[in-house]
Amino acid sequence: MQKFSKYFSYIVILLYFFLGVFILVSPRFQYLSGEIKVIFAVVLFLYGGFRLARIWTKNRENNEE
Repeated sequence: MQKFSKYFSYIVILLYFFLGVFILVSPRFQYLSGEIKVIFAVVLFLYGGFRLARIWTKNRENNEE
């Protein structure tokens, strides 16, 4: 079960990054101004990076034990 949650966490991180790129380049969000799209994308990138850092440090702590 831990392997499943590990892989699921990586998939969710990728989804955050892809959603950020999608918001930046998709014509579906043309009603938003460019600044708003960039702000949302940056927030998604930062949150994806934060989750990746948490998983990385958690895995490193588990390997040290």
